[in-house]
Amino acid sequence: MKKNIKRLVLLLITIVFLYFVCRNVDLKQLLHEMKSFDVKFIPLLIISILTGLTMRGVCFKLLISKSVKAPLSEMAQLCITCAALNIFLPARAGDLFRAFYVGDKYNIDKIKMFGAIILERVFDGLVILSLLLLAIFCYNNDEPARTLCLGAAAIFITCFILAILAIKFNKIDTICTWIEKKTSNFPNKLRNIISSLLGFVNRTCNSFISGFEILQYPKSLMLVILASFSIWIFECLNHYLVIAGFNCNVDWSVVLFIIPFISLACMIPSTSIFIGPYQFAILAAFAIYRVPKETALAISIFEQTFVVIVSAIVAAIFLLKNNFNYKEIQQDVSNTLSNK
Repeated sequence: MKKNIKRLVLLLITIVFLYFVCRNVDLKQLLHEMKSFDVKFIPLLIISILTGLTMRGVCFKLLISKSVKAPLSEMAQLCITCAALNIFLPARAGDLFRAFYVGDKYNIDKIKMFGAIILERVFDGLVILSLLLLAIFCYNNDEPARTLCLGAAAIFITCFILAILAIKFNKIDTICTWIEKKTSNFPNKLRNIISSLLGFVNRTCNSFISGFEILQYPKSLMLVILASFSIWIFECLNHYLVIAGFNCNVDWSVVLFIIPFISLACMIPSTSIFIGPYQFAILAAFAIYRVPKETALAISIFEQTFVVIVSAIVAAIFLLKNNFNYKEIQQDVSNTLSNK
């Protein structure tokens, strides 16, 4: 029952976004725009997409390099696969799969791997923030945009500082010990429950924080930051190649708005593939440059479809090669999420 209600809510959110996306769209003009894409850009687009996703494999390999010596080719394929799973499954389930896969194969704490993935997302946020800053202060320095930028800055910079403090001054053991001492006079049954709960919290938090270990190695940290920037440079290139393929005459700076807008939109709960919020984000970015809605919508549909197809093909190859069943992964993720 809960699952059906959740699906209905997600469907309603998607429908609301699609209403605003499709409202007042000239379908004939949209079809004309869709046919205008120059196929000569497709090889470059495939290379750019795969290179960007491979750079995510480089970044992840660097993040876990102090604990896991995994081959780059495997991490690159894994990250491409998990990017596809994030598209098709709810709650960014591809990230959960990545943590479970590395944990099982290399006998590493899965919570620690998930901590490393969360740190990777913080770096993503900081890079996206820098793109948004560049876009706003160079091209669109109005009050709402600055407010959005400052809000995002507060969130991601705070997360980064907390991660550094957590790995440098880990006081989880001290806090749990202090609480256990304070409850020493409680009845035995209650004290045992509290002690068991504290033990679980202690182990989980320490494992999660240990995933931030790269922060203790300045040289490796700089390589992670460079890899993270490289990921988003190729993301920008993907969008630019699609825009060029449609011969849309806009300043290249539009991609600096598209990336943050899409990242924020994909955080909104919706059905699989982010249909609705994804198109709405791109339309909002192009609206700043007064691009016709049909052109912007054609670009968003083509790009999303193309990225999904490329990612899905690589993911299917990786899953088949490693004897994974998509339906089993989907069921495992659903069970994990429903138990939360």
